[in-house]
Amino acid sequence: MKAELIPDNGDPPIPINRDITVIGRREYCDIRIDHPSISKRHCILVRTAGLLILRDLASTNGTRVKGQRIRWAALLPGDRVSVGGYKVRVYLGPDDTPSPSEMHDRPSESMLVGFSPPTPPIVEPHGSSGHLPPHSATPPVEDAEIIELEQDDPIPDDDDGRWEKLPTPGGRDQFFIELD
Repeated sequence: MKAELIPDNGDPPIPINRDITVIGRREYCDIRIDHPSISKRHCILVRTAGLLILRDLASTNGTRVKGQRIRWAALLPGDRVSVGGYKVRVYLGPDDTPSPSEMHDRPSESMLVGFSPPTPPIVEPHGSSGHLPPHSATPPVEDAEIIELEQDDPIPDDDDGRWEKLPTPGGRDQFFIELD
């Protein structure tokens, strides 16, 4: 599944190539947006096979989907998302179809500071130096955990109501998001 954010202001489309993408103003964010309404670590996108989940990281100005402030949301194609005051439309499509970023000429001026291209996995033979892949230096995102379970896997312990089940296309897998 291809996933992209299409900015309303004409900035170039932003491909979502990583399984976990942090959006904010800080240098370590995967998508950095220079806008005063964007928090240092504003929100996180989690991409799985067939599902794109957005979770606000207790940002000052909030994250909205279709005009509604959210803590988390499963995104659908065409959804309008506001990250602070920065507005985008969600593109989700099949891998074999050209995406908006593959057909877009990039403008010269943009609020989008940058985004990190996907980092290929580093495979080292047993007994190698043990260096971590470059993307692992990103500070951990706190208070956001999403787990994927196969259909027959046990549901996490939920005596305190921490987990909420997310709907999935076709009901093949189960996704749970940890609530604050």
